[in-house]
Amino acid sequence: MNELQTSQEQAVAKLRAIPMFSDLSADDLGTFASMVQFRHYPKGAFIVNQNDSGSVMYLLVSGRVKVSLASPDGKELALNYLEAPAHFGEMSLVDAEPRSADVIAVSDVELFSLDASDLTAAIQLNPRLAVSLIATLSRRLRNTIARLEDMAFHDATHRVMRVVLNVATASYESRGVPVIEGLTHYDIATLAGTSRETASRIISNLAKAEVVATKGRKIVVDLIRLRERLEG
Repeated sequence: MNELQTSQEQAVAKLRAIPMFSDLSADDLGTFASMVQFRHYPKGAFIVNQNDSGSVMYLLVSGRVKVSLASPDGKELALNYLEAPAHFGEMSLVDAEPRSADVIAVSDVELFSLDASDLTAAIQLNPRLAVSLIATLSRRLRNTIARLEDMAFHDATHRVMRVVLNVATASYESRGVPVIEGLTHYDIATLAGTSRETASRIISNLAKAEVVATKGRKIVVDLIRLRERLEG
């Protein structure tokens, strides 16, 4: 078996692990695999740069990335953390505008890139891709509205709890465990729009109330109790 065949089979196997493509036939997966390019980025690498022209979207196969904005004086605002399986970079393909944010690998990352010229063919092959793109854009808009609401109407305690709930819920939905892993208190603070010291104090109070439990570098979250506190 030559190297090209091996690479193709590996791409098919990685695509099959993405729920969006899990029900495609072997032939369709092979066709889709021929459209994408496999890429690897080490921790800390910039995958997407804000304001660059964008002609590629990305399918995150493994690892975690941070979506953020940077001010001219070097301050950073983290908008989101995405964990595989996920996709990003599709906005520039849809509206032909420059990239709206930086995307940075916060762990070693594996992903597939899909060129804009192949997007139409990919959607024809798997119409669920179009539905997924629309759902993702809608979800991100709702998340942005929710963050604006939190910033305008809620204090730092509420905002930190909301971030903890969102991250832990995403972990539960993807891995079956409501855990925050790979995010520091500083990372949580930037998502909540507060200081690291404030975020650490709030997380400590949640631990005392047995809403969260710290195990090494992981934060295990009681989703029911945390929702009750937020609603209260």
